[in-house]
Amino acid sequence: MQKSNSESVKSKKNFGRVIRPYLFLLPIFTLMIIFKYIPFVNAIVTSFYKWNGGNVREFIGLKNYIDLFQDKQFWIALFNCVKICVANLVIALTMPLLAAELLYAFRSKKAQYYLRTLMTFPMVVPGVVVILLWKWILSGDTGVLNTVLTNIGLENLVTPWLGSSKTALFSIILIGFPWVSGLNFLLYYGALQAIPGELLEAAKIDGANIFQRFFRIDLPMLASQTKLIITLCLINSLQVFETIFILTKGGPGTSTMVPSIMLYESAFSFKKYGYSSAIGVVMFVIILIVSAFNQKFLKNTETMD
Repeated sequence: MQKSNSESVKSKKNFGRVIRPYLFLLPIFTLMIIFKYIPFVNAIVTSFYKWNGGNVREFIGLKNYIDLFQDKQFWIALFNCVKICVANLVIALTMPLLAAELLYAFRSKKAQYYLRTLMTFPMVVPGVVVILLWKWILSGDTGVLNTVLTNIGLENLVTPWLGSSKTALFSIILIGFPWVSGLNFLLYYGALQAIPGELLEAAKIDGANIFQRFFRIDLPMLASQTKLIITLCLINSLQVFETIFILTKGGPGTSTMVPSIMLYESAFSFKKYGYSSAIGVVMFVIILIVSAFNQKFLKNTETMD
């Protein structure tokens, strides 16, 4: 009997030890359910309704999705999104990597420290401030870029960068030039520092030059970071909103229109909440497919040959 009581007390202690960590996570999961999952499920349900946000709420089945796929503006917005994705991928896989390699090549640890601090400092500046700064740079008549072009005798290149359908999308992609700071740079630089010194020393003894070391050692050892950067870059590019909303609001015309701007305007300008929910659900499916494709087919460092 005494043995049975001691086993019961022991099992209760073990149960408490197992369940206690999850109790600390309970507030976080509660907030996620309230502010993430419930709105997400509600958006899926709303996408099957015609709803103006007020007194009109009518079940219409798949009509919002049918109208969306027949909407020429949606396909234009999606094509613009693809352009932004491709450009951002090229930028994310080149400029931050080049900056990390150049910084890693410095022999002085103190110089590395100061340069790394300077290159990561822009990360603490709010994104909206950066966008507004670029809006001032790219402004039509009084913009910094046009003023500089005029002063150096290149008046023929002066153009309303954000006001022309020919240059607006390119100008938005230009935001952040020269694209060497930020999370991508830190991921690459941290991965380079984690490469075993013995591996680099062996390559040096074998007579590998800088290009051979880059392609045979650095790139394979950066595979996991590259995979993560590609996934994050595609997700952020497909969800791009604040940059375009602040700078052009999708204009001029539809030259910078993207699905997130369509979603916003459908909901808050035209009161078509069901239609905007359908846009959100379609974009979620696209992002899910793209992310799953990356996770399936892109290799990690551990699986590189």
